[in-house]
Amino acid sequence: MLKLNYHNRWTGEELEEYQHQQLLSLVSYATRHSPFYKELYTPVKVGRTIGLSDLPITDKATMMDNFDRFVTDPRLKLMDLQTHIRQLTRDEYYLGKYRVLTTSGSSGLKGVFVFNRKEWSTILAGFNRCGLLTGLSPRIPNRWKISSILADNPQHATYRMTVSGQTHLLRTQQLSATASIESLVNALNTFQPDVLSVYPSIASLLAIEQLEGRLSIHPQVVLNGAEVRTKEMELNMREAWGANLFDLYGTTEGGAFNIDCPLHQGIHIFEDLTIIEVVDEKNQPVPAGSPGYKLLITNLFNYTQPLIRYEMSDMVTISKEPCPCGLPFRLIARVEGRSDDIVYLVGHQGQGIPVHPIHFWSAMGVIKEIKEYRVVHEGKGMNISVVLRKGTSGDGVANEIKANLGKGFEKLGAKCPDIRVRFVDKIDRDPSAMGKVKLVQSNIRKNRSVPFIDINNS
Repeated sequence: MLKLNYHNRWTGEELEEYQHQQLLSLVSYATRHSPFYKELYTPVKVGRTIGLSDLPITDKATMMDNFDRFVTDPRLKLMDLQTHIRQLTRDEYYLGKYRVLTTSGSSGLKGVFVFNRKEWSTILAGFNRCGLLTGLSPRIPNRWKISSILADNPQHATYRMTVSGQTHLLRTQQLSATASIESLVNALNTFQPDVLSVYPSIASLLAIEQLEGRLSIHPQVVLNGAEVRTKEMELNMREAWGANLFDLYGTTEGGAFNIDCPLHQGIHIFEDLTIIEVVDEKNQPVPAGSPGYKLLITNLFNYTQPLIRYEMSDMVTISKEPCPCGLPFRLIARVEGRSDDIVYLVGHQGQGIPVHPIHFWSAMGVIKEIKEYRVVHEGKGMNISVVLRKGTSGDGVANEIKANLGKGFEKLGAKCPDIRVRFVDKIDRDPSAMGKVKLVQSNIRKNRSVPFIDINNS
């Protein structure tokens, strides 16, 4: 932990040299211990001058298809690991050494990821570093009371981190993201947390409960992560609590959590643990200030399951400017969701038109009667489930949704599909997806030949 905090004081040159040395060590280890990487890197001249761009790209499907050859411990077999995962009840080790996790599979394919004890300790140290940036330094005897409303399944990283990261310096309340809002309100009213660690969609619902008088808590810090936080969600939280909101960005694959500092200029990428390349659809680098179509991540500390230039569908924009706080790490200016979330509509000339989720967030967010929603794009049109705020009427809401979306689609040059709005009491959260809600989902095969549109200039 102290070592990671020391890295915060590095210069840019020191960070770059460290990354280079860690990459050399990781590539050397992978080629010696992973049959997959030994074969993959055969055409590559692995030496002290190697750079990331010299290395081929991998992805989840390739990794899972070659899993037993991909990992560096020959005892790790995918079928055995999947059996272990199904039998997990809390925080058990595999072979007395490894933590085995899965991703939610929101992109269509679940991944399996393995960390040894040292690698897991690095993840926890990185998360603790995030906590210190928010001002959560240890205090005794009045220990911080933290309510975590995240995954309730030991297959997933957020659950395992909460369990394995518990110390006597904190009082932790672990709640499930799939629980009813009523039960969460009751539990929080009883516990009275100082800190909320919660998906932004749930935090927004809880903020509404506070504004309407059913919830009465006073968190000093609210940590959001694992979903995109829309402007409307943020406004609800600020109105309810006036708390210091921090935006966490992390992935199971990358193994590191990234967070904004108290200046809130963007999310610091802790590049001593993970290298992030922002690229377009053709894997070409995207300049700072422009949104990427996907990421290539290189986890610098996981030697058990090396992820080197591993493709992810996350769309982010890197800030052009460094943070005034002085940390040497680049900033993520915006997290735009995933390229898998893009909806493709038919243009007036029959061409495919990509519609970024932000167009849905904007159209729905201005309607004050809406408490929560979900859009599912299917062959016959769009099904939109809407939860209304208590005491409001749905009169006119469906028409307003259709009008707002129609105007946005027309601006993009897309034909408006049939939009069907239904009002529901709640939107169910899938336990297998860590309780997260995908606000916009397309069940139609995407036209990958359509170029990505810069939403900030559309």
